[in-house]
Amino acid sequence: MVKLTSEQISKAQKILNKIEAHRFYWKASGYIDKDLEKPIIAIANSMQDAGVGHVHLRELARHVKEGVYAAGGTPIEFNVIGPCAGYAKSPATDDITLLYDLPQREAIADSIEIQMMNYRADGLVCIGTCDKIVPGMWLGAARLNLPTIFLLGGPATPGKWRDAEIVFPTNIIIKGLNMVLSGELKEEEFFEEINNMESCWITGCGACPELTTANTTMIATEAMGLCLPGVSTTPGNDMEKIRQSRETGHVIMDMVKSKLKLKKLMTKQSISNAFRCIMAVSGSTNGILHLLSLAKSMNIDFTVDTIQQISETTPYISPLRPSGPYSMVDFHHAGGVMSLMARLKPVLNLNCLTVKGVELSDNLHNVQVKDSQIIRSLEDPIFPTGGIVVLKGNLAPKGSLLRHTVVGSKLAEFTGSAKCFDTQINALMGILQGKVQSGDVMVIRYQGPRGGPGFSENFKIVLLLDALGLNDVAVVADSRFSGATEGALYVGYVSPEAYVGGPLAAVKDGDSITISLKNKRVDVKLDESEIAQRLKEFVPPKPRIKEGVLVAWHQNATQFHEGAMLKRHL
Repeated sequence: MVKLTSEQISKAQKILNKIEAHRFYWKASGYIDKDLEKPIIAIANSMQDAGVGHVHLRELARHVKEGVYAAGGTPIEFNVIGPCAGYAKSPATDDITLLYDLPQREAIADSIEIQMMNYRADGLVCIGTCDKIVPGMWLGAARLNLPTIFLLGGPATPGKWRDAEIVFPTNIIIKGLNMVLSGELKEEEFFEEINNMESCWITGCGACPELTTANTTMIATEAMGLCLPGVSTTPGNDMEKIRQSRETGHVIMDMVKSKLKLKKLMTKQSISNAFRCIMAVSGSTNGILHLLSLAKSMNIDFTVDTIQQISETTPYISPLRPSGPYSMVDFHHAGGVMSLMARLKPVLNLNCLTVKGVELSDNLHNVQVKDSQIIRSLEDPIFPTGGIVVLKGNLAPKGSLLRHTVVGSKLAEFTGSAKCFDTQINALMGILQGKVQSGDVMVIRYQGPRGGPGFSENFKIVLLLDALGLNDVAVVADSRFSGATEGALYVGYVSPEAYVGGPLAAVKDGDSITISLKNKRVDVKLDESEIAQRLKEFVPPKPRIKEGVLVAWHQNATQFHEGAMLKRHL
């Protein structure tokens, strides 16, 4: 090799600094010089072939791209995972599949961060619909702090069975099972009707059209000003969705030009607004978890006590299923999130910026509520405080969550005898074998962030209790609960979890447990010394998962009150 002089080395460095080697790859992908002279807008899309909330997102992304092109940008699209446990072909007693449910949120956040650090794009559009996808996109986008806008898939349109509106498969399954057990419907007739309803329980693309976690997180996204007004509740098959997609492409270009970055929108005040909206509609308890995770990941000071203060000062004013009679499509036609926030004006932070560069107060100017039964006034609430409450007490010293609107106030003061189960399978078998009786409190533990591992959901437990008519049984668990959960009193997210030595590990069969909405407590009737003595003898169970992504959760996950997530900052 020829030995270069210092002058030649200096010249070579200058030449290399001018070469943009990445252009080779862009050109190889079909882009031209004019494309590369424009701002690059990345589009993260959770489109899935097998995902009713996502199958329409490829088409929406096409319209976003057209909007970006028309506004002078160059769009590039990439995908993130978006599994839905509803597609899992597994037996009813399977309690492994749902261990992977929450961890997909972290996988989505990580993939967005990694992909975007490679692209170094100028702006980001997040297109998604469902329960872990939207929060995963929040977390990933927050790490980047680029001009960012969300386009949400919206709810699906409900179907009908025997003149009753259907928003979730269990609407048919539970009602039909009860009809079979009562003799009103023959078993073969029931299965024939089930087969017919499989293809029409909803009649379009989008999230299950009740206030599940998917719709809760979409509402929260709009409440934080991260999408265009109306995007969160516009049904997936509505032509308005196309117009919103095209406008989203134009708005992200405006954000890039004005340098309106995500952290100017995603603030403590806007997150507080989102918490209030969830309380006002009694959204999914998972929505509370995801907002808390977002705040913690951004080092924004939110605690479970702050959340309870918000609950105590936010009336429950919108009775959406499963807490009331109305679907998400009904809510949309009543005015959706903007009308809800117009009702909540006295308790909101109105000076928060939104994606269009205007304050929330501007978005709410002249907004009208179209149906005062679906979105009631603050003076005529369904309940004077929020639909979700934080319970503490000697079983949950760091907090737990109760969505009291799905059972009503009649069970909100409950005392019963503990029946303890250390896995969901054992709990399901315990119910089927008659070990759980009216008046009992089922304790389900080792399901938390580390004990699960992965912070599993306990949807099947309450579903089975409801199916068997055991509506006067309560559940206390260190697991999460699906937003579709209804039919029994449940307290979840108990923190600290049993696996790390939380008080739930000390409970034994026959102990008396009291759940009190009035006092905001969940307690076992034991003195502190007895709990301490039992915990001294406690030995955590061996982990069921010994390889793969869940190992990180078993070793490193934080507790619910800390955001229940893998650590991603020092």
